[in-house]
Amino acid sequence: MANTSRINGFRPVKHITGAPYNGQANLYYVASAADEILVGDVVKLGGSADAYGNPSADLASAGDVPVGVVVGVLHSKFDPAGGLTTGSTALDLPAQAQIAASGSGYILVADSPDIIMEAEAANGTPQVTDIGLNISHANGARTAATVTSPAYIDFGTEATTATLNFSLRGFVQSPKNEIGASAKMLVGFNRHQFKSGSDTTGTGNFGAVGL
Repeated sequence: MANTSRINGFRPVKHITGAPYNGQANLYYVASAADEILVGDVVKLGGSADAYGNPSADLASAGDVPVGVVVGVLHSKFDPAGGLTTGSTALDLPAQAQIAASGSGYILVADSPDIIMEAEAANGTPQVTDIGLNISHANGARTAATVTSPAYIDFGTEATTATLNFSLRGFVQSPKNEIGASAKMLVGFNRHQFKSGSDTTGTGNFGAVGL
């Protein structure tokens, strides 16, 4: 039975040790989003901070060094000082599911470099022989109406190249997931903003540990 394609970005599921991911995340500020940002998106550091000193982030492309994946988009009126900002607000989708393109707001980011994530393979067909290779992601097409992340593992980019952002760890073990097109796969960060030493620039990866 063929897999059904349901692309919805990157979802943390565990750590490299095998310990389950239990929701840890840190607050980041989006000053002016390069494109719509949603839960499941891969983000990078934005190079600045908000007025309270919270670091900024923005959507990461395949060539950027990731800082993590978005696990929450906070209400548009969220204020780190503990209140809500003034003015009107929208309570419906898609407004509350995304930071709009060129918009600002706050997101929660799973930014530990050792997390293992589940994501769908697209733009090619994965095989068992791909496990252990590095690979890029693609952000996918998004609009003001998008409510789930269109980011996916970009097959066709898999290689031993050290500067690719993710490493392929395995296939999600589920009766509903088979090896082939649109498979759900497990990936870890090959490059990450908070990996120490040469790993920050992508010269090393985690290898096959923690599949």
